[in-house]
This record gives sequence, C-alpha cells and structure tokens, in this order.
Amino acid sequence: MLRVSQLAALAMLAVVPCVATAQELFGAIAYSEKAQKYGWANNYPTRDDATKAALEFCAKNGPDCRVVLWFRNACGALVTGPNGHGAAWAENRKMAISRATKLCAERSEACKLTRSFCTGN
Repeated sequence: MLRVSQLAALAMLAVVPCVATAQELFGAIAYSEKAQKYGWANNYPTRDDATKAALEFCAKNGPDCRVVLWFRNACGALVTGPNGHGAAWAENRKMAISRATKLCAERSEACKLTRSFCTGN
C-alpha cells in the first residue's frame, strides 16, 4: 500500500512532463550592417539570455551588431541584401521567411535567406 507522501510524489512525476513541454524558449538574431555579419541564439530560457548570446556571437565578426529580432516559442528569419536586411518571426519557418523577405525587399534588391530557425516548442 502506498503512503500519502508516495502518492504525492507520483502525482508530481505525472505533472512534470506537462510542465516541461510548456516551457517558454527564446531565440534572437543580431546583425551588423557594416560587416553584413550576424549572430543567432536559440532555445534560451529568457529573452535577455537569447539577445545577449546573439550579440556576443555577432560581435565576433561585426563592429556594429544590434539585435534585429527576438521571439518566443516561434520561428525567426534573417534575409539580407546588398543594401539592407529584413528580420521577422512567425509561428512557422515558411511564414517567418516570407515576412523577412518582404521587409528586406523594401530596403534592398537581391535579398537572400541568411538564417532561419525555430525554437524547440
């Protein structure tokens, strides 16, 4: 026969997988206009952690990096052209790329996908 404390522990184990799948995960993209370099971060527990990691990654290659996109439990895309970029998020990768492409086309011609990814959720 199980004790009350054992039943409570079993009940907690049943809940833990549900809590884990409900976790919020953040992604971010930083971009350097001068160097046309980027940095990205994915599946971080907070927005600040994701943006900091993307900036640090970008700063290794570009002098003027700034965060151009952050998102939570979604997909993000960076599309670049010779005269500008577009960055956008959406619920799926295809829509994020489409939105980023439209933003880039407002600033530049010959826009191409540079990076896209989705958080684990």
